[in-house]
Amino acid sequence: MEKKIRVTLPRKIVEILENDIEEFFIKKNTLLNYIYAEKIKENQQKKFVYPYKGETSVIQFNLNKKNLEGYYNFLEENNIQNESEFFREILIEYASLGKKKRECFLFKDIVERINYSIKEKRIIKIVFRDEKNIEVEPYLIESSKLEVMNYLFCYNLREAKWKNYKIKYIKSIYVKNTSFKLRDKEFIDKMKENFDPFISFGQYIKIKLTTAGKKIFNEIETNRPQIIKIDKDEYILECSHEKAKRYFSFFLDEVEILEPLELRTWFKEKYRKALIKYE
Repeated sequence: MEKKIRVTLPRKIVEILENDIEEFFIKKNTLLNYIYAEKIKENQQKKFVYPYKGETSVIQFNLNKKNLEGYYNFLEENNIQNESEFFREILIEYASLGKKKRECFLFKDIVERINYSIKEKRIIKIVFRDEKNIEVEPYLIESSKLEVMNYLFCYNLREAKWKNYKIKYIKSIYVKNTSFKLRDKEFIDKMKENFDPFISFGQYIKIKLTTAGKKIFNEIETNRPQIIKIDKDEYILECSHEKAKRYFSFFLDEVEILEPLELRTWFKEKYRKALIKYE
C-alpha cells in the first residue's frame, strides 16, 4: 500500500525542486524520499520559518517502501500531528540551501567517499553516468567563485594530466587500496586559493578586443580569464584553450584570437562553418 504525500509550497520553492530534478538527473519521488530519509536521520525537529508571500503550488509524491516502514512510528515519536506542515518545513529547509550545498547533500555518499580518499591519499576509480570509468588521484572538491556547481580536482592517471570533473556526472566511486604521494603541492595550493574549473594556470593566450569587446569583457564575470598584460587593444590572459572557447564564444566579431595559432584556427573554423549556415 502506498502513502501519498501532498504539500502546498511557495511557488519559488517548487521551482527550485523542479530545477534540481532536472539538473541532478533525479526523479521527483526519489528526491523527495531522499530528503525525508536524511531528515529523519537527524532525529530532531527544527522549525524552519519561511515567509509565505506570492503564489503557491502543490507537490505530490509517494513514500517509498523503505520510508513507509517506520513512518507512523516517526510521526508519533516526534509528536507530528500535521504531516503536510512537517514536509513543508523540510522541503523549504532543503530548497533554502545554496545550490552547491544542495548538490553535496544529494551526492553525499560520493562526496564522503572522495573526502575519505583525499584524507587517506588513496586512488579512486570513478564510474560516470555514461558508464565510462577512470582512475585518479583525488585532491580537492571545490567550486569556482561564480559558478554554482562542485568539481573534483584530481590527477588522471590514464591521461597523465590534471583534470576537473563535475560531481553531478559521477555515478559511483570505488576507493582502491593503492596509496599515492602528493604530486605537486604548489600547484594544488594554487587551485585551493583560486579555483579554476578549466585549470588555466601557466597557460596564456593573446587577444585583441574592440571597444564593444572590452565592455563585454568587463561585464561578463563567469569564467573571465585573468589579465596578465594590456597593450592598447591587445590583451595577454592566463587562460586555457577550453576556457577561451567557452568564454569568448559570446563575443562574436568583438574579439580576435591572436595566439596561439591552434586556438585562432579553432575560432576561425567555427566562424567559417557558422557563415556557411547563414549564407
